[in-house]
Amino acid sequence: MKRLTVLLVAGVMSLSIVACNSTETTTDSVSVASTVEAAEVASTAEAVAEASAELANPWTSITEEEASEIIPNSFSAPEGATNVEWSVNTSGDSPLVQLTFDLDDLSFTAREQVSGDENPDISGMYYEWDAEEDITFANWGYGLMTGKTYRHVGTDEYADLCTWYDVEVGIYYSLSVVAADLDGFDIQAVAESMYDESKQASAMIPDDEEEHVPYDITSCDTFTDIVDSLPEGYGYANTTIDDIDVLLVCDYVFDNSDDASGVYAAIDADIYYYSEDGVPTYAGYVTAGGTAYPLAVADGKLYVCGNHFAKVMTIVAGGVVIDEESYVEYNTDGSATYYHHSDLRDVEADEEGKVEDDSYMTEIYDQYMNAEVIVFDQVG
Repeated sequence: MKRLTVLLVAGVMSLSIVACNSTETTTDSVSVASTVEAAEVASTAEAVAEASAELANPWTSITEEEASEIIPNSFSAPEGATNVEWSVNTSGDSPLVQLTFDLDDLSFTAREQVSGDENPDISGMYYEWDAEEDITFANWGYGLMTGKTYRHVGTDEYADLCTWYDVEVGIYYSLSVVAADLDGFDIQAVAESMYDESKQASAMIPDDEEEHVPYDITSCDTFTDIVDSLPEGYGYANTTIDDIDVLLVCDYVFDNSDDASGVYAAIDADIYYYSEDGVPTYAGYVTAGGTAYPLAVADGKLYVCGNHFAKVMTIVAGGVVIDEESYVEYNTDGSATYYHHSDLRDVEADEEGKVEDDSYMTEIYDQYMNAEVIVFDQVG
C-alpha cells in the first residue's frame, strides 16, 4: 500500500511538470491541453487520497452483537449514552474491539482485547501522566477486580484513562476521555457503569437449583438415530474420551471462529456412549462457565472450565467423573480459598480439600489452553 501511494504521488508530480513545460502556441490548444491535464491530476490526487485514507483507517464498523462474539465478558455503553458506535481493528495478533459514545457532554473511547499476559497498551493514549491511582471495582470481577486510573493535566486539555484486566479470561479493558476540563470528574464511575452482567460468562451458567433433564433417546438405537431426532438448532459432536467413542448433544452452539465463518462450539452437553450391548447410553451432563470456555479435549480427557473452576473429566463405569478439578471460593471479605479434588484418586489437599494457592487451578487452565476445542455441527 505504501508503494502504491508513492507511485501515485509521483504520477501527480510528473503531470504537474508536463503542464508547466507545455510548448503549445495556439491558445485554444493550450486551454484544452491544460484542462485535460488538470482533470488527470485531480483524478490521480483523488486516488492518492483514497489510498491514504484506507491506509490510515484500520477500523471496521460492527454491531454490538458482533463485538460480544469477538470478545467475551464484554462491556456495554452506559445508560444515557448517545452516538454509540462499535468497531474492530484486526490488524494485530488479536482483534481489538472499540466502543465510542458521548455521555454528559464528554466523548469516550473504550477498548477491549484478549491478550493473555502480554499487558499491552490498548488505549492509544500517549500522554505524560501527572497522576496515577490503583483502584478496585465494585462490580467487575465480583467486586475483586483491580485496575488503575491516570490523569494528564495540560495547558489546554485534560486526559483521563482507566485500565483493568480480567486475569481469569485474559481480557484487557481501557476507557479514556479528553476534554478542556475534567476537574472533579470520576472516570472509574463510568467504567463501573459499563459493566453488563448479561454479557459475563457467569450469565451462561445454569441455575444450580434447576435439575438438568437429558435429551430423550429412548427410541434411538444408534448415534445416528440420536442425531436424526434432534430438533433444529441443536448441536452434536463425536469425540473420544479415554478411548471411548462418545456423542455430545446440546441445545445451544455458538460461532467460535475469529472470522464468523461458522465453526461452532458449545459450553454444555449431554454425553452418550455405547454400552456393552451396543445401545446408546447416557453417561452424564457437563457445563462450562460461558462462551469464553468452550468444551475441549486433550490426551483423551474432557476439559470443562469457567472463571472460578477448572475440571478434567473422564468416563468410568459408564459415568462422567472428575479426574481432577480445582476451584476457588471467595469470602465476604474478598479473600480467596482454593480447593483441589478428584473422584478417582488422592490429590494434594487438606481434609477439607483446601490448598494454599491457585497453582493447581492454573496448571489445569494451562492444559486447557493447549487443548482442542470440540467442533459441533448444528442441526438445520
